[in-house]
Amino acid sequence: MEENSILKINQMKKIVFFLLCAASMANAQKKGSFSLHFDNFVGAEPLALKTARYTNAAGNEFSVSLFQYYISNISLIKKDGSIYTLPQDQSYFLIRENNEATKTITLTDIPKGKYKGISFTIGIDSARSASDISQRKGCLDVAGEARDMYWAWNSGYIFVKMEGTSPQSTGKNNIFMYHIGLFGGIGDKKTLNNIKQTTLSFGGEELRIKGGATPMAIFIKADALKLMNGPNNVDMAKNATVMGGPYSATIANNYQTMFSFGGLKPVPVAVADQSVTTGTK
Repeated sequence: MEENSILKINQMKKIVFFLLCAASMANAQKKGSFSLHFDNFVGAEPLALKTARYTNAAGNEFSVSLFQYYISNISLIKKDGSIYTLPQDQSYFLIRENNEATKTITLTDIPKGKYKGISFTIGIDSARSASDISQRKGCLDVAGEARDMYWAWNSGYIFVKMEGTSPQSTGKNNIFMYHIGLFGGIGDKKTLNNIKQTTLSFGGEELRIKGGATPMAIFIKADALKLMNGPNNVDMAKNATVMGGPYSATIANNYQTMFSFGGLKPVPVAVADQSVTTGTK
């Protein structure tokens, strides 16, 4: 009797194991992945650090030595208009022009479906900016990856940073610097709120997420020229250095328009190999 009972228990364990495996596989097939790939431009030209010269709407000639920005709080817009928001802890990324690996982000465990657009924040939301340092890891680690994108004096992240030189700049050695941040402040210490949101339509294209399918990449263009040529043109002869202050809102309003949809393509192997798969982790 005891032997039969043991056999029955073992059989039951096997059945439960197989059922759990089947359920896990079925659930996995309901989810998939995709990548975001950022290409930085200046107008119609690919951004080339230090070597290329460009001209803005104010007639300033300039070259760019540094260009980097945060994106966060990513959401996908389904074909039916409903929205899937990625888990916030996995939704903070720092894109650096001088680090190719940061320009591609792979996002996993996405519910299967058809998506027609994407939205994200340019910068870091106030809740995360004001959170305990233990909740700010990876690209938000102020002692690590974020050390050059954080104002210790203002307890806030720099959302977009652009530096370079221009003959028209009134800065030392003709340098210009645009370090734009400010999330609204904490408590009664209010500041400007330069957090911006952007939403991009995929036009007639469709991002299809399906378990086991070849992952697709959403190509997004970021036009650095928009920092200067937006709703308000920026003249380096008048504003060569902007780090906070009222004029930072002008540049923030400009860069809100700098992103555009660049197409959907299968994820190339070379791109997949350099993906950043975790946000704040």
